[in-house]
Amino acid sequence: MRLTHAAILGTLLLGSASATVNGFRTWYPEYSTVFTTLLAEQCSTEYDAWAGGNHAIPPNLNGTATAGEAVVQCLIASTSEFMKTNMASAAVLLGIMPFALSVLGSSSEESALLYVISRRPLLTTLLLAGGPVLTALRPFEFKDPVDILRAREGRFYSLRIGPPWVILLLEYGVALAAVANVVHVTYQLGVGVITMILPDSSYLPGLWAATGIVVHAVGALCLKSRLRLATSTNAPILKSEFTLSKHKNITVETIPETKLFLVLSWLTSTATTFHVIFGTLAFSSMLFISVRDAFGVIGRYTASVTACRVILMYEMSGLRSSVESIHDMPSSDDGVDPVDGIKKARVFTFSP
Repeated sequence: MRLTHAAILGTLLLGSASATVNGFRTWYPEYSTVFTTLLAEQCSTEYDAWAGGNHAIPPNLNGTATAGEAVVQCLIASTSEFMKTNMASAAVLLGIMPFALSVLGSSSEESALLYVISRRPLLTTLLLAGGPVLTALRPFEFKDPVDILRAREGRFYSLRIGPPWVILLLEYGVALAAVANVVHVTYQLGVGVITMILPDSSYLPGLWAATGIVVHAVGALCLKSRLRLATSTNAPILKSEFTLSKHKNITVETIPETKLFLVLSWLTSTATTFHVIFGTLAFSSMLFISVRDAFGVIGRYTASVTACRVILMYEMSGLRSSVESIHDMPSSDDGVDPVDGIKKARVFTFSP
């Protein structure tokens, strides 16, 4: 999973770096002709200075301190009030997108179940990259793993939609398509818009997507610190990866909360909140995109997030239908056996 994480994170960040090099050259369709003409006729001096690599310039009376800021200032001053209002509305739409997608996406607790209990790291990583959004969590309230599975008990279980190999092909095919869509739309944002926070750089969209994957990984470590898989049921990771969750046969023991769990739980919950804030700040500061084009960006992100959510919920329903029994070891409310004073673990059995 580490190699997969590194490859996807590297793709997002390298795409963002490439977008920075190609800034002010590609625009979103609706205003592309306008901005291309302005750069050639009215802002050529500022653009030539930026393209020549002389990004640091003496501060001007209009407040610009870099060549990128000077280009942005010239373009804004040369556009009509209608276009400015349209771009401001587009920034509002893009700014609320991270929060809206966090409602549609999967939580770090759910993705951790697929990684830790179902042991499908490749699929989990693809789903996180295809839906790099986070649901805000309350500090120190990381849910019990079985409670997550039991929360929807009786409402939906895995459907029989074909042989396992067909379902696997569908899962990985849809997940890869979602990842490709996110990488492409993120790269297009880096190339086609300028952020007011860093007008000389365009890596903020890629950084937002990459940090979402990292936070999900920390959430998986948090859950792993509370679980212990029975070694007798641990199948080879490659076999486990390509086995549907509803066909698993796993025994899991939960252990009492540790200091590591509390630290990782607080870090995960705090990071989810800041990830939404960071996304709102980055996307709401975008310029040179119209409302119509912004709807296209939001639609593409939504499609990827929804597709990955469907796959994850299908796998969660498979785990839910595999729960055969839950064994609670005799212990008091604080986890200490009243007879010998030894902390006991709860044992959960997952089987087809």
